Amino acid sequence: MSQALLVVDVQANMVVGQYAVPNAEEFLKKFEQRILEARKNGQDVIWVQNDGPEDDVDEPFSEGWQLYFEPVEGDRVIRKTTQNVFESNPTLAAELKADGIDSLELIGMQSEYCVQSSARGAKAAGFEVVLQPYLHATFHDGTPATNFTTDYKVSATDLAAQVYASLVADGTLSER
Repeated sequence: MSQALLVVDVQANMVVGQYAVPNAEEFLKKFEQRILEARKNGQDVIWVQNDGPEDDVDEPFSEGWQLYFEPVEGDRVIRKTTQNVFESNPTLAAELKADGIDSLELIGMQSEYCVQSSARGAKAAGFEVVLQPYLHATFHDGTPATNFTTDYKVSATDLAAQVYASLVADGTLSER
């Protein structure tokens, strides 16, 4: 089995400035460590970069759109316009499978949006999906992004935990 690391939307707007996730510095350290481990273990590192609409914080080529970490030679960068990277890139699953990849570990932002949607997309495309509960982050932006609660006072940590539990419950993730 060959596993790749999918680094989802770790873009400047999510980790610096007014829209940064809570404890961004802590998450960045964890993300960096996991990326370094993946490279050391010979895993492919695949960067997912969200293309937001015009005048959004992640409008293509804006300061907030930039990836926080610098990809290295051999890494892939895949842009998307929807929450699910596989929906935005219909040939992605076949390309990864042709490279012998059958398992994807996701890390990144935001738990209840692109991480959750891309995890479900990966599972639907036939990949084993791995998501460590401490390697994805979010902030509660006051929108009902999930059906977990109608009370917008839920913390970012609780929201990320609820997303993880939901992905285990629906079979997207195997609890290890």
